[in-house]
Amino acid sequence: MQTISMNRGKPVYITSYVESKGSAYQVMFYVLLVYLSFYGLVSVYVDNIVFRSLKDVGMLLLAVVGMSRLYRGQPNFIVLFLFLFSSILFIGSMNLLLGGSIVSWVYGVKVTFLPMLMLFAGMYIAEKKAIYTFARTNLIILFLLITGWLIQYSLGIDKLISLGFVYGVNIKHYLEGVPRLNSITVSPDSYAYALLITGLIAEKVRTAEKYRLFQMFIRLLVFSFLLLSTIRSALVFWIIYQIVTFVLRVRKYNRNNMLLLSGVFLLLPGAVVFGFRLMENYNLLSINSMLVRFQSWGSYLTSPFTMNGVIGNGIGAVGAASRRTHMLGLESRDYPVDNQYFSFYEQIGWIGIIYLVVLFAWMAACLHKRMISLPAADAMRLPQMAIALLMGAAAASFTTNVLELFPGNVSIWLVVGMALYQQRDVDEIPIQSR
Repeated sequence: MQTISMNRGKPVYITSYVESKGSAYQVMFYVLLVYLSFYGLVSVYVDNIVFRSLKDVGMLLLAVVGMSRLYRGQPNFIVLFLFLFSSILFIGSMNLLLGGSIVSWVYGVKVTFLPMLMLFAGMYIAEKKAIYTFARTNLIILFLLITGWLIQYSLGIDKLISLGFVYGVNIKHYLEGVPRLNSITVSPDSYAYALLITGLIAEKVRTAEKYRLFQMFIRLLVFSFLLLSTIRSALVFWIIYQIVTFVLRVRKYNRNNMLLLSGVFLLLPGAVVFGFRLMENYNLLSINSMLVRFQSWGSYLTSPFTMNGVIGNGIGAVGAASRRTHMLGLESRDYPVDNQYFSFYEQIGWIGIIYLVVLFAWMAACLHKRMISLPAADAMRLPQMAIALLMGAAAASFTTNVLELFPGNVSIWLVVGMALYQQRDVDEIPIQSR
């Protein structure tokens, strides 16, 4: 797609999304993407170091190759990112000198920080103009997630337990016996976030861009199955995402946007009432679990005035990594935290948090700059999508370790990387009117 401005003055950059032919890198990328979606289900039955390391080696290889191919075009971005990223890793590794567990550190890096490097894979996919193929792959994964959930629901919890699923880990119950299922992922939370992120990416397929009805079908399908998942933080993520994308869409004044905004405000009261009634029917307004989280935070959080408060307890000390090491029979706090901010604080301390805030603020500024440089007619709106994803993740992170939920966390960083990529060398052509 190309957009040409006839305005005089500064050159306007246009973006072309014509897809390129597949390369070995792209084939490996999409194979890994599908493999990551099935990884959780397969891990229920296959538990060996080779299988578990395969995905990590694949992600690291894609990230390193992508970064090396991009370095010549964007050295400043890559150097600054690696400096901040390495500083955070260094601070989170200092606890190893105080007797921290190297196994916990490895799992912590695998769970949270390795997916961040997939940002470079996303940037390289954007350079290869393969974003639509990425969206189509996610559409396929979306239907696989839903199909897996429907099959599990028809089988029932008892049958799934007899098939080897671990109750309380892979599957569980919500209030009044409502099942929480993992579909083709490892846990109900992972399923909900994979469904959420995959669905949002699937809305970028060409068919959805051309036919709004198909886009609305995907959106309603995802929202319906998010309700059935009963994972409330994922619903919060989805709602915040929709609000942010709407605000970014109507930020410029014109008649159509004002009519759209007026219509939304007219329908908003009814939508709020309907939403509360719907959530009440699914018992999604219960605050008991939130009160339990408040109590655990007050009891287990490290004081900021101690050495561990300054540099953290080490990467992998809490969160998904600590749960995994506990399941392996190793000494671990086995503390999920259920708050991404506190999870980072427990692992890298408040000094590491400062570096992390700088990293995220810098990326947000880059996304904003990228967004305002694109024409209003840009169909993909990747910077807007990335900003909305980060805002949704920020809101959901108050009660969930969003950036530790695999494979949803990988997809978030892929989209952020695609949105950050500057295509001025090849795909963006400056047009100067005469």
